[in-house]
Amino acid sequence: MSIIREHNITLYGKNDVVLKPLTDEHLPMLYQWNSDIEVLYWSEGDDVVEPYDKATVDLIYGSVSQNAFCFLIEKENIPVGECWLQKMNISSISDRYPKEVDIRRIDYCIGAKEYWGKGIGTECLQMLVEFAFDGQNTDILYIMPYDYNIRSIRMIERAGFQLEEKKPVPDSKKAKYELLYKMTRDEYKKIEEQQGV
Repeated sequence: MSIIREHNITLYGKNDVVLKPLTDEHLPMLYQWNSDIEVLYWSEGDDVVEPYDKATVDLIYGSVSQNAFCFLIEKENIPVGECWLQKMNISSISDRYPKEVDIRRIDYCIGAKEYWGKGIGTECLQMLVEFAFDGQNTDILYIMPYDYNIRSIRMIERAGFQLEEKKPVPDSKKAKYELLYKMTRDEYKKIEEQQGV
């Protein structure tokens, strides 16, 4: 039985960035990236001090993929990270809206450190935003970085997301706040108009 629920959607970006369906055959890479403490420092809000074991990685991707489109990020045919567009799984957020409102969240991680700072995250984020609003009819989209991840915050703000809330993170050595960034369908359409899309 598969750990990761598969889908058949592939997204193509501009600069040789492709988002391919994440499958069980990618698990060895996911184990590798999730065993790197430096990668986990940036990708996880918790104060992770030990690599994730295989059972933890299987649980994360197995459970998330049940309600998400999980993708492998490739740059020029080289796997460099993973990302997903997930149905909102945090009730304190989804409970703010009527049940018929489609609320999603984006998560991403560039696991191959040699590809950090090369614009791949920006490209990936643009692709997922477009897929959410144009491909999935999402109404509201969230991204939830932590305050110490300045590069990710800048990228999110450049993409047009607005800060909705700062949630205190108690007992963390690296994060004071989890930041809730939001974009609505109307805001996305305005950005598209401004860019002449």
